[in-house]
Amino acid sequence: MHDTEGRTFEATCPKDGRCKLSQKSGPKSAEKPAQTLLTGGRLVGICDVKDGEAPQGPFDCRPLGCESDADCPPLHGMKDGQCLNRRCSDPAEAIGPQDSIMLCLAGSGLGRSTPAQIERYALALNCGTPCAVPAPCQQP
Repeated sequence: MHDTEGRTFEATCPKDGRCKLSQKSGPKSAEKPAQTLLTGGRLVGICDVKDGEAPQGPFDCRPLGCESDADCPPLHGMKDGQCLNRRCSDPAEAIGPQDSIMLCLAGSGLGRSTPAQIERYALALNCGTPCAVPAPCQQP
């Protein structure tokens, strides 16, 4: 698996449980050295977390990229995940603010504290209802 920040990961995903992730290359967060998956929106994200903790929010997550369904973690007990537009996705879910945040922060590096990241985060929060990812951001 890979994310929008150039990191690669190895995942072991049991059919009925949480995926175990191991970062293989790319930049690492010193304060949040572990990773977990974020689901619940259209996109599947990979989040930097402290060991054993859940993500604080989608601002610590970046979208998972893919070339085929086999590159994505399986959701809802399926055999494979789903790759849509080169992103691991759950087509049963609508685009929401969590997706907008991950797409607006995609490619901005890890974390959320640079001026550009703060600006992108604010932009992402204003995606409206239904949520439309703002034009300057990567699109679903």
